[in-house]
This record gives sequence, structure tokens and C-alpha cells, in this order.
Amino acid sequence: MGIRRMKALVISVGTGTRPSRKSIEGLAEAIVKSIRHHNPHKAYLVASKESVETTLPEILPKIKTMESEIIQIEDPDNIQLIYETLRSKIKEIREHYETLTVDYTSGTKAMTAALAILATIFGADELSYITGKREAGIVKPGTEQIIPIRPYFIMAEQKIKESIQFFDKNQFSTTITILEQIRGATGDPEIINRITPLLKLARAYEQWDKFQHEKAYKIIRGIKMPSLSGNKQFLGTLISNLKREGGEPEPHYIADLINNAERRFEESKYDDAVARLYRTVELIAQYRLRKIYGIEASNVEIDEIPQDMLQRWSILKDQKIMRLGLNDSYELLGALGDPVGQIYQDDRKLKDLLSRRNASILAHGQTPITKQVYIQLRKRTLEYAKMTVKNLTQLIENSRFIKWKNIERMQFKS
Repeated sequence: MGIRRMKALVISVGTGTRPSRKSIEGLAEAIVKSIRHHNPHKAYLVASKESVETTLPEILPKIKTMESEIIQIEDPDNIQLIYETLRSKIKEIREHYETLTVDYTSGTKAMTAALAILATIFGADELSYITGKREAGIVKPGTEQIIPIRPYFIMAEQKIKESIQFFDKNQFSTTITILEQIRGATGDPEIINRITPLLKLARAYEQWDKFQHEKAYKIIRGIKMPSLSGNKQFLGTLISNLKREGGEPEPHYIADLINNAERRFEESKYDDAVARLYRTVELIAQYRLRKIYGIEASNVEIDEIPQDMLQRWSILKDQKIMRLGLNDSYELLGALGDPVGQIYQDDRKLKDLLSRRNASILAHGQTPITKQVYIQLRKRTLEYAKMTVKNLTQLIENSRFIKWKNIERMQFKS
């Protein structure tokens, strides 16, 4: 693209509400004053056929030392046509200049509206408007005042809306990037105060989504929002269980994995979602072995396993410790008389669904997971989880990530 020049001015040129020689001269003088005030490297004059013939001849001789270009529009009252005419041009100007100012003082309502919209879309650094005492709709010479408007609040509003959409789609990294851009572009305390809770929560959820629960809790506990009470309680209790000797973090992990899988499902990442459900089903068996029978599935002593199972598994006589996978954990539960383990032994549907995961690209095969497989496996996973975790429904509710659009809706109602 080459070196970007410093400043461009796009300014609309009208004829006044009741064109006369005097009014046109007055309007031209105001436009010239604006051009000189902004002192751009190049001025782009947006004009209709009528203003090219009447107003521009009064302007051009007075700015002849400055580089300028006329952008003529066909129909000054057709906002759609004006928008389409100017869009590519303003995009080009924005790309070639470091600073863009748009003055939308004169011209038809359609012209000024289109310019204001395009200025916002392409991130103009400044909007400008000439005011003063008016006669016949024209600012009286000598009373002109140029009012600069920083459109950052309009652009910030668009970006905030965009960040909320990403947040509610679980795209927390993108949300953080957008909000940090807003914070870097403005020092407006009202905007900063508005985006700070969302930025903090996006950072917390980004960590939580990666199972960095303690990091998430350090952030989220400092956010004062009643709707986060469940999240705070969930994380606080989970971390307490992790640090306390004899603590039981598994019920929280089970609920968390189920919600994590659901977030992957919302993104249509079915392989990722099913991988998390597979881990949930495995964790349920591990938890039952530890809680009810005192057996650690990752470190099982051989004498804790029934003899017939050792023979069926072809365990060597000199082996003392073994690690159990999902199927072996449930088989051991069944052999110990555990009701969930016994149900699993005859659950062909669940075994078939789990085998789909093993055949997926993220496991050992090349077959992608379908939406229906996830839905069916989630239903089965919830059934097993409810047989194991008494307060599962509440844990799932407390560990569910809030949607920001719901927060704004509640604030609007209140």
C-alpha cells in the first residue's frame, strides 16, 4: 500500500435550503473555513450536480493551493445510492491516510446521513459540524463555529456489541482482544466502567474453559454481579476440595466436564464435545471406585482385583500395580457388586456410543463425530452422573457460564 499520508478531509457540499447568490456565497465561505481549519493534505468534496455548478465554483478558487478531489453523486436524495457511491471511496481514503475527518455540515439529509454512517463504519477519527447563527438555513458569515465530534463512542458501541456476541459464543480470547482495543482507544470513564466487568469475566471464563479453576476464581470473585454467585460458589467449593485432605473434587469435575462439553457442542465441535463426555463417563467410574471401595483406578493393587478378573485380563503373576481404563473400571465395579457397574455391563447403547468416540479423529480412528452421537451420549452420561452425584443438577447450574445478553436484558427490564 506504500506510505500513508497524514490527513484527509471528506466534506459534503450542498446548496442551502433556498439557494440564492448570497446564501451560496455564505455556505461556500463556511465550507472553506472548515477546510482551512482542518488543514488536510487532501480535501475530498462530496457534491451533487447542482452544487458542482453553484457552490463549488465559490470554493475551489479559495483552496487552490490545497490538493482536492470532487466526488460527484448522482441523486442527492437517495441515501442507498449515495452510500454505495461513497463506500469504496471512503474505504480507499481510510487505507491511505493516517487521519480521517468527515465534515457533514451541508448537503441533503441523505448526503449527511450517508457520510455519518460511513464515517462510523470506517473509523473516522473526527466528525465535524459547522454551527452558528443561521439565515435561510445557512450559517451567517462571521458566526461560524466548527464543532468537532469524536465518534469513538459510536465505534465503541459497535465493538462492545460485537464483543458480547463473541462472549456468548464462548469465544473468550476474541472478546478480550476486542475489549482491550476499546480500552486502548479511549479514556472515557463511562465506557471503561461499562466494559470492565465483561473483560474480567471473559478472562475468568477463558481460564475456566481450560480447567484453570484457581486462576478463574481469583478473577471472578472480584466481579460484583449477583448472577455470578453460583459460579463463585462452585469454584470456591471445588478449590477447597482440591486443597483439603480427603476432599472430593470429582462431583464438581463431573458437572464441569458436562458443561464444557455443552460449550463445545454450541460451537459445533462435536469431536471435542464427545471427548469430554467420554472423560466424564470414565471419571464417574473412578469416583465410585475411590469413594465406595477405596480403590484408585490409576494405581490399583493386584490383590484388590478378583481372581477371575486377573485371569480374564491375563495379568502376570509378578505384577503388583495396574492402571484401569474406562471399561476395566466399570468391569471391576460390576464384579464388586456396584449397581452402576452392573448397569454398564449390559448397556450396549452406551458402549456403542463410546466406541464411536474411540473411532473418532481425536482418538484412534478417522471417523468424525456427528451431532446425534453427542446428543445421545450426553443423555446417557447424565443418567450415569445422576446415579453417582446427588446434587448434580445444582452443580451443573452453578458451573454454567452466564450469557451476557441475558444480563443486559435483565438490566433493561429493571
